[in-house]
Order: sequence, then structure tokens, then C-alpha cells
Amino acid sequence: MKTISFDKTTAKLLGRVIPREEGLWLTHSASGCEFIFTGKKLTLTLGCDPKTFGGAPRCNKPRMAVLVEGLPVVKKVIEEESENFTVIDSSETVTRRVSVVKLSEMAFSLCRLSPAQTDDQAQIRAAEELPLKISFIGDSITCGYGVDDSNMQSDFSTEAENAMKSYCWQACRILGADPELYSYSGHGLISGYTDDGTRNTREILTPWFESVGSSYGRAGDLDPAELPWDFSARPSDVVIINLGTNDSSFCKLNEGGYEEFQEEYLRFIKTVRKCEPSALIVCTMGIMETAPMEQIRRAAELSGDSRVTTFMFTTQDGTLGYGSNWHPSEDTQLRAGKELAEFLAPLLNRR
Repeated sequence: MKTISFDKTTAKLLGRVIPREEGLWLTHSASGCEFIFTGKKLTLTLGCDPKTFGGAPRCNKPRMAVLVEGLPVVKKVIEEESENFTVIDSSETVTRRVSVVKLSEMAFSLCRLSPAQTDDQAQIRAAEELPLKISFIGDSITCGYGVDDSNMQSDFSTEAENAMKSYCWQACRILGADPELYSYSGHGLISGYTDDGTRNTREILTPWFESVGSSYGRAGDLDPAELPWDFSARPSDVVIINLGTNDSSFCKLNEGGYEEFQEEYLRFIKTVRKCEPSALIVCTMGIMETAPMEQIRRAAELSGDSRVTTFMFTTQDGTLGYGSNWHPSEDTQLRAGKELAEFLAPLLNRR
């Protein structure tokens, strides 16, 4: 047997991942890697980050998927520091596409993909990059929270999250794009979700946008919020901003809230433009909440940026069901992904 590490030479890296000697750290929803395996046996080792493993409940631990030729062979919450999965075991040499995807968000935990264990003659090479890259900035809707749980009263659990069923993943599949997500449940631009109008400053996502991101978990001994993210390594063709749902819970109960949201939204558009100088920026809203859309449109106009536009999703009304805590169901996410792809397709063709 031999071991093969995962980095940009052996795998297509997806999202804001952190390659280290001990393994590839998967961070945000939909982060991971994809590679072509040729050989007889492939064993992958996934591990919960040490801080989460030692001090967090199961509901906060990372949920992962491994797919072989697009079919899931592993889909579970990783509860231990090391869990081994033999995903290919053949008497003959085979060639298979393998994808490792983090289904849950970064806020609560990270997952380590250790070097692969293979037969002595096996080879691994990076899968090809798709023609487009689309980045998504959002909240629980973007994370795919609740999509794998139809109990509308459930407490939060990463087991209910599935980034591969989010509108982001669906739109990228239609358009032939690689996704990159930066998304946090309950977060906003001027306030996270609040049920009494008190400003929730703990769940504002902008402070770490230019880093890998913030998490209770750690990449070994590293705090990912202290690691700058290199936007230039693979610039985005499109950036989708889907924020405002949680801010609205604050704005509607505070005079001047929506005006403050508009000002901060405009500032954030400029931050995104600084990081992604050539991308089309699409400011979206509507799957669960519509109230701030007027301010989003105004912020887009005030940016004076011809490569900034807006898009309104169809708002859920229950006819397609609900996920956890009234979040979008799988069918609602699928509809949203199709709507976004239909909106983007002609804009991308005009590039």
C-alpha cells in the first residue's frame, strides 16, 4: 500500500480549502476536491477537526459526502478524529472519478481529508476544472440548511444541511461551473437573525470575508480566520450575493434599519469588487424574504458598476414543502437553482 496526499497537483480543489501536511482541510459548504483514480483499492480517511471533536455536540460536527462516478458511497456526519472508508475495492484496475464534498457549513466545524491509502500501482490525477467558476455569498439558504429534514420544528443540526441540494449546486450543474461558497446560517450584513429586534452583532459575516473564513473549529492548530484568501488564484466569473433575510428580522423592528442595510450592502458590493475585479456580481433575494429587495436594487444602482445586477427569486409559499425551521425544501432549492441558471445563461453568453 502507498499514500497519496491531496493538493492542487493531485486533485481539483473546490472552495476555500486549506492544504496542510496532515491533510486537506475542508471548510465551507460544498468545499472539497475531485480527482481521477486509477487502481484497484482506494481508502479515504475523514476526520472531525480536533477542537470540535473535543468539545462540540454531534449536531455541530461536519457532514460529508464521497461520490464515485457521481454516486454517493459515503454520506454521514464525521464524529471521530479519523474514520476510514474504502470507496473502491476491485480485483482489476479501474479508472473512476471521485468527489469529496463537505455538505455542512464552516461555522461549526471543519473536516480533514487525510492522504489516501491505495494499492502500490495506483495513480491519482486532478479532475479538470470546469469552464466557469461561480462564487456564492449567503446565509442558511445558500448552505442548504434544512433541505434534508422535513420537520419544520427541528433544532439546528449539520445533519440537515446538504450543499449538494442547494440552489448554488443546482445552478452550477446546469451551467457547467465549479462552485465556491462563503455562507453562514443566521448571518447578515448589519445584524444576524434576531427575534426581538436586538441587533445580533455575533452573526455578521463581513469581517472574515477576505480570509478563509471564521469557524469554531480549527485546521489543526490554525485559526482559518487568520488565513488570507487568495482570490486571484482562480478568479470568479460570477459572484452571487444572497443576503438580507436575517438582516430583515432586525430592520423591520428598528427605525432606519433598512437605510442602514442599504449603506452596508453598497459597501459590501465594493469589497466584493475589490476582491473579484472582473466578475459579474448578481445581488439576489427572495426565496424566504422579500422586504430588503428595494434597498438591494438601490445599492446596486448606487455602486455605479455596470457589472453589478440584481435578480429576484420566486418566494416559497409552501406548495413545494418546507425543510427544517421553514427553510427551503429540496424542490424549492431545485426551482431556485433553475431560475438562477436561466437568468445567468444569456449574461454569460454575452461575455
